[in-house]
Amino acid sequence: MKGTLFFSILIVVLITSGLNVQLTAQTQVTPVSVFTGPALLGDWGNRFTALGASVPENPLRTQVRTTIAQMAMFDALNAVLDGPYRPFASKPASAPGASPEAAAIHAAYIVARNEFPTKTAAIDSAYNTSIASVPASPGAIADGIMVGEAAANAVLASRVGDHRNDPELEGYAPGRGPGVWIPTPPAFANPQTPFLQFVTPFGYDNPARFRPHAPPALDSRTYALDYNEVKDVGRVTETSRTAEQSATALFWSPSASALWSANVRSLANSMDLLTAARFEAIGIAAVTNGLIACWDAKYAYMFWRPVTAIRAGDTDGNSETEQDPGWTPFIVTPSHPEYPAAHSTVGASVLGFYTVWFGTDQFPLAFKGNGGAVRNYTSVEEIHADEGNARVWGGMHWRNSTEVGTAVGRKVGKFTAKHLLRPIRSEHDRERDDDDSRDSWEHNDKR
Repeated sequence: MKGTLFFSILIVVLITSGLNVQLTAQTQVTPVSVFTGPALLGDWGNRFTALGASVPENPLRTQVRTTIAQMAMFDALNAVLDGPYRPFASKPASAPGASPEAAAIHAAYIVARNEFPTKTAAIDSAYNTSIASVPASPGAIADGIMVGEAAANAVLASRVGDHRNDPELEGYAPGRGPGVWIPTPPAFANPQTPFLQFVTPFGYDNPARFRPHAPPALDSRTYALDYNEVKDVGRVTETSRTAEQSATALFWSPSASALWSANVRSLANSMDLLTAARFEAIGIAAVTNGLIACWDAKYAYMFWRPVTAIRAGDTDGNSETEQDPGWTPFIVTPSHPEYPAAHSTVGASVLGFYTVWFGTDQFPLAFKGNGGAVRNYTSVEEIHADEGNARVWGGMHWRNSTEVGTAVGRKVGKFTAKHLLRPIRSEHDRERDDDDSRDSWEHNDKR
């Protein structure tokens, strides 16, 4: 969906197919018991996050479950409101006057009970409160419930065997040798969420569809440049990193999936219900697909982190990399392989979706980061640069890995936006997809 941007001092109003959409500062859903309109979508999305934490399970597994719920809510609303879009799994028949809010709530409820079977009491309580707030007659609510149940069951059936419930890592033995990822300090934990590399994406089938080429050879010029940059600006003390660079690293330090999912929801809040449901479903899928593509590459290449590499710089066969046995990064390194950078991949995936949806890569965006701080950006490239720099300045990633992550994510996000929940009228327009929708992956390393 494309729109024309009108700039003002405080807000930007996007005219998208006649709909006024405001790009505003990212906000959390107000913690009240009654949600209507687009807010109910975010409410149930956030409930999945809370349910995942209460189980508890890895947040990236919960991210996949949340995406399923978003698809179910969209399919339910697309059916009740007779939307002009391809469904994710089905478009159930709907009685005239059926409540769209009831359909969406019930769809999320069915998915929640399926995904968190040990939390049925909490889910039922939330559902009763949510459905009681629907401003419709009992008959309209009952009709909406029927549609929501059918839509949710179809989505769940389509995801059978998608690997989201595969077990966590079992029997892991660390690799060894130069360039190979090993558990990192201080926890020296096993690699995080390896099953994610096998999860079926949303809108295409092959998790490896966008896998990039291998990381740079340890004796390459690119690797030496990256090594020495991170060794200097990414260390915790005695660094040339500026105060602003430190602030940027900290701003982007929370989970990429949490940051970007919240941003998607904040933009959807000012849309009409069906548009918001489609925007959130594709946007949350872009987050998830970006994670899957990133994890596929991470576990295909198992590349080492700076904290490991710099402490073992005398083993990499590169005369330009000097060892520092005590080197420590500014921000604690996550427990998974390095290449490519997840923040860059996920952020670029969402921004690739935004670029397709809004028809431009130049727009103001207020983004909420660590501790609720807000930064204002004016273009996609500006955000790419800030997010990539943050991971280098934090000492967690090589520069090349952030660039490759951005390239992969951009491709994933644009493909997701162009192929998932498409307008029915564009069904015959596949040949008009540009190079970003092709299977091949390219990244030009000019350094």
